Amino acid sequence: MARARYSGVKTPHTVEWIVGVASTLLVIVVIGFVAFEATEPNLSPRLSIVRLTEDAAMPPNEVRFEVVNSAGTTASAVVVQGRFEDHAGADQTAEVTFDYVPAHSRARGTLIFSEPVEGGNVIIRASGYVDP
Repeated sequence: MARARYSGVKTPHTVEWIVGVASTLLVIVVIGFVAFEATEPNLSPRLSIVRLTEDAAMPPNEVRFEVVNSAGTTASAVVVQGRFEDHAGADQTAEVTFDYVPAHSRARGTLIFSEPVEGGNVIIRASGYVDP
């Protein structure tokens, strides 16, 4: 009886090649992303405030806004102050503190004044933050 000889070398299946190439590409992409993030300059947070449009269901003494952090660094304990001056010249202030505003993200909030803010000038600004 003749025996077939097994040489031990088997050609890889097509699926094995596809998985191998895909895995290699994924590892290269992850390494590239980590290298890119590591080379980004460590700038301080760049915070800006955008006042959102008012909703008809919102109370007249509330002002909705969004804090935008366009830098690659997170800001924590972000203090946002609002100042409202009505036509009579009376000043009102309101303040809200965000626990954090991550890098390249947005956070929304509401300032609540004691009087309606309709017809007056509302100034909203970020007044401070802490480096985490």
